[in-house]
Amino acid sequence: MKLLLATLLLCFSALTQAAETRFDSIYFFQSQKQLEQKGINVDSFGRYTRALQTQIYRALKKVKMPESAGYLVVAIRSDGAVTSWLDMAPAVHEYYDNQIYEIVQKLPPVDVTSGILVFGIKMAIDTAVHTKKAVPAPADWADAKKKISDPNNIEELVLSIWPEQ
Repeated sequence: MKLLLATLLLCFSALTQAAETRFDSIYFFQSQKQLEQKGINVDSFGRYTRALQTQIYRALKKVKMPESAGYLVVAIRSDGAVTSWLDMAPAVHEYYDNQIYEIVQKLPPVDVTSGILVFGIKMAIDTAVHTKKAVPAPADWADAKKKISDPNNIEELVLSIWPEQ
């Protein structure tokens, strides 16, 4: 009887496992030369992205979510302001999207001496398979690209969606 009860409890716990969030490669929207001009320190950037991944992992490990894969895109201005977008398929529920946004907002950003740093991190929730998309493209960006003079200029694109105050 104890063995049966233990088996049932093990099966139930396996069914209610929390979301497993995995991260993979980082996509830079700017060239290495541009990153150097922005004063991006590789060590500081590495610590920042690891902290970001850890905070998101901790926040999502307590919840059950459907499988999703894509990118977390982060923009950091030289004034220290930070914003983010998710480019996930299927889309992450708005509640968790906002939770990730809040984590990005609260984490002290890496220093950017001029302009805007924009990068994406591959992210997978409850799946070991990461997106095959080569370039992040959050939904908000499609309309914004149509309204700017150079749709390939990432800083112009980000500023059109996220203007400086």
